[in-house]
Amino acid sequence: MIAGRSVLAVLLAGTAGVAAPQATAEQPNGVTLITGDRVVVIGKAHRVDPGPGRQVHFTSQVRDGHLYVIPSDAMPLIAKGTLDRRLFDVTQLLAWGYGDAARSDIPVISQGAATRGFAGARRLSNLGMSAALVPKASAARTWRDLTGGARTLTAGRSRLWLDGQRTPVLEDSVKQIGAPQAWRQGLTGKGVTVAVLDTGYDPDHPDLKDAVAHERVFSDSPDIRDIHGHGTHVASIAAGRGERFRGVAPEAELAIGKVGDGVITESAVLAGMEWAAAEVKAKVVNMSFGGPDSLELDPIEQAVNTLSEQYGTLFVAGAGNQGRKQSVFSPASADAALAVGAVDKQGRMADSSSRGPRVGDHAIKPDLTAPGQDITAAAIGGGHKSMSGTSMSTPHVAGAAAILAQHHPDWTGARLKAALIGSAAPTEGVTPYEQGAGLADLTRVLKQTVVAEQANLWEPFPWDGDERVATRTIAYANVGDTPVDLDLSAQGEVLKVPTGKVTVPAKGETSVTVTIDATGKPPGDYPGTVTAASGDTVVRTLAGAYVEPESYDVTVTAVDRQGRPVEPRGEIYDAKTGESHDLAFWDGSATVRLPKGDWNLYASVSETVDGNRISTLAATPFRVEDGDLQLSVDTRRGKPVRTTLDDPDAELRRGYLFRLEHGAWDMAASGGGTDANSQLFVVPARQPGMTYTLVTTWLSKDVSPSPYVYTIVDRRSEGIPDDPSHNVRQQDLAKVTATYRAPGTAVTGVPMATLEIGQPVATSLDSLVGEIPLPGKLVHYRTPGLSYGSGLQTGTSIIFDGGRRAERGETDEVWNAAVIGPSFLLAGGSRTGDELSFFATGMFADGRQGRSGSDSAATGLATLARDGRTLATADLAGCSVHKAPGCGLRAGLPAVSGAYTLTASLRRQATLSTKVESAWTFTSATTGDEQPLPLMAVRFSPEGLDDSNRAEPGGTSRLPLRVERNPGSTDADVESIRLEMSADDGATWRPVPVTRTGSGWTATLQNPDQAGYVSLRAVVTDAAGDGVTQTITRAYAVG
Repeated sequence: MIAGRSVLAVLLAGTAGVAAPQATAEQPNGVTLITGDRVVVIGKAHRVDPGPGRQVHFTSQVRDGHLYVIPSDAMPLIAKGTLDRRLFDVTQLLAWGYGDAARSDIPVISQGAATRGFAGARRLSNLGMSAALVPKASAARTWRDLTGGARTLTAGRSRLWLDGQRTPVLEDSVKQIGAPQAWRQGLTGKGVTVAVLDTGYDPDHPDLKDAVAHERVFSDSPDIRDIHGHGTHVASIAAGRGERFRGVAPEAELAIGKVGDGVITESAVLAGMEWAAAEVKAKVVNMSFGGPDSLELDPIEQAVNTLSEQYGTLFVAGAGNQGRKQSVFSPASADAALAVGAVDKQGRMADSSSRGPRVGDHAIKPDLTAPGQDITAAAIGGGHKSMSGTSMSTPHVAGAAAILAQHHPDWTGARLKAALIGSAAPTEGVTPYEQGAGLADLTRVLKQTVVAEQANLWEPFPWDGDERVATRTIAYANVGDTPVDLDLSAQGEVLKVPTGKVTVPAKGETSVTVTIDATGKPPGDYPGTVTAASGDTVVRTLAGAYVEPESYDVTVTAVDRQGRPVEPRGEIYDAKTGESHDLAFWDGSATVRLPKGDWNLYASVSETVDGNRISTLAATPFRVEDGDLQLSVDTRRGKPVRTTLDDPDAELRRGYLFRLEHGAWDMAASGGGTDANSQLFVVPARQPGMTYTLVTTWLSKDVSPSPYVYTIVDRRSEGIPDDPSHNVRQQDLAKVTATYRAPGTAVTGVPMATLEIGQPVATSLDSLVGEIPLPGKLVHYRTPGLSYGSGLQTGTSIIFDGGRRAERGETDEVWNAAVIGPSFLLAGGSRTGDELSFFATGMFADGRQGRSGSDSAATGLATLARDGRTLATADLAGCSVHKAPGCGLRAGLPAVSGAYTLTASLRRQATLSTKVESAWTFTSATTGDEQPLPLMAVRFSPEGLDDSNRAEPGGTSRLPLRVERNPGSTDADVESIRLEMSADDGATWRPVPVTRTGSGWTATLQNPDQAGYVSLRAVVTDAAGDGVTQTITRAYAVG
């Protein structure tokens, strides 16, 4: 099950589709998939280019803000759990640096036999896995070897994952779990090896230099040295040997496995886990990192379970810092992992600590908690610093486990885990889904002689089960020399234990039966604990049940247009919530268990009939009421999707974008076009609340590049119409004539356009026309009443707008008009509390209002100063909208008010706007909520320039100016504006008078008599005392 908004699109080869939701119009970003197909993200939209020889369709889905593009031959493998969906998560692939601009291969982890085409394979023998690289140039061939052209992986291979990345998530805190009492008993972790898989460590730090017995690098880092700081901090919490800031187990031996420098790859983690368990024989492994959990068992979770059983190793993992329900990270979510949440120094749950239940079965996670707020420990360079999060609470528990292992050297990791959970101290009023069993308590676990062998008893009950009663066994072991009489009690609505005392003999074991009885209970979660107590001895076991809501099995079958059984691709969704369930077909049918209520089936069937490639799409409502259902998709009911246009010189190109909007769910499909062998059909279905949209794109038959583009939109309500045909007249359309100026000299550019038919979906139209000579023109015919975004790409530079509504009639617009410079169409920065963030992503917009732009080849720096002293600098090389918010400057600030100067200076190899610099001055003090910075940009729009942005030598140019503000910032009046111009690239400047005209200003520039360039500098101050000095070198050309 996937909860949350779901956007779905089905694309035919080489088509455009749904947007990557976190992108804005931007430099194209390509990423090659494991199948060899290539996805190019272009601002709000994307297109798909099939790999060599691949005749497939593509499904695009936006789930939880991530764009997935899934080829038709990969969908069955994903649905069956043999192929990692993340291999097709375009948003994540780009964020992790797996795009084509960053690397030429795809990192993967496979289970089973080796595959031809894999490079640099690293065998993980104990796990039956291999980490390898798939060269993108041969990915399509490797995919054929992996699948043999079938819907399964070829013999000997069971699973294929993306080699993804994980995120690294003391005096008082050590006392808080009882470590000093253990030290006084001589228990310091001596003789126990604790492996820390993290970002390495500082080998020169006095707290660690004598504590490390083993070290190895598993990442691409050149050595073990920690340049991030996370690993050093974590290792010192577990076993640091400082005088003031001692670790929990200060005499334990550390085994440092470096698995990344902030970027932690899963293959490095797997290799480090295998090394720690099999080679180093670490009793405890600390993993203060993680990633979102899913229904599927990921390779790290699988390795935790496998190595725990093989070697008796205890893997201690941070629950995560998401702070919300059902957000416990993997690998803490693994059955065998000891999942650790975080509390503050008063024992209260940290707001950021991830809560349960576990995804899927609703089991209790985290298992316990430890201090994780403002923890002071070793910092790289020899000092100490404070950090917060479950990354910090985890090594507290790892150190505690090492001390317990010293006390009981024969105990397995599973028993250590059970003992730590069983002895934890719960906080009243806090649920097991928040704290597990409670705060780790070393004093109690060392004192107690009784341990429960089972740490967690959980029972999911189906709604229609014969009975909602289960019995489970807890075995209590007594390692002491005297018998212990235990009083049993149950905390939880569904738990029952025997009455009376239970005696656990010395050096013996006694089992008790726990009844989990949810009879008559309404659907929901029932977490609790079973407690066994004898005086100061208290042993707790997490236990409970999940009662499924009234649910039934829904089985889906389908027939193709010939009436033959076929396995479609698709999902069942809830239009109200966006919750969706993939259809995994086995032997001709797919079965999904669904709660009672209203649902919808979406299915896509692809087939070849008489040489024609046909896709048929269906969206059918149904209701789960009081029994199992059988649903059948009959593609023979499909009607052909057709559009006609009264312009005989235009022809359909890349055909259709078909979109359904249905509550919280969206679906789109594209096909048709000039390919006579590709057709799209839809099955009519009336559905109140569903909006149907059909988009077709038309270009000139005979002229290339086409001098015009038609974007025809047919938008209807109440579901899929009985007649999906659409006839259009040119006279009913909006006509927009766009002039694209050259940047001083003749070049080529790519006009860009997106049709925004609801957020976050847009369709990219830019690739239909391709490059055109600049200066040049393009006529856009558009269905009126809808919003269209526009832009222009020239080399590494891109300019775009925020979208405009098209109206019937004729309009003109000009693109790439000087002056190229800063804008604030997008947010430029803010202060939240005492942290400042600045984003240098709109520094190269053209002179028209309502636009932004960037140049990914520009280089430069951002600098922040307070009262004349530099606080922070940041490299702005490669800044572009796609890299926001990571591209810019972040800095911590004093709480008291101060005068700041923020400067952004960028240079680029171009004819115009070769250097753009803004220096903002403002005062700022600590804030509560996020407060936009009072930044301004001056927009210069010189008149009388030709289509190459050149002015006549010796003439004058009228220059309108407007001041644009960072969105949401102050609206203080502009008090003064001064303008200067230069004809020698800023060597000398002369003032230019400025006149107020309405909401802006104007100036008249006397252009030089000889060919060259004019540079501009404006100084603006407002009534709040904020200001900007903005300088554009070579703003426009002369001659």
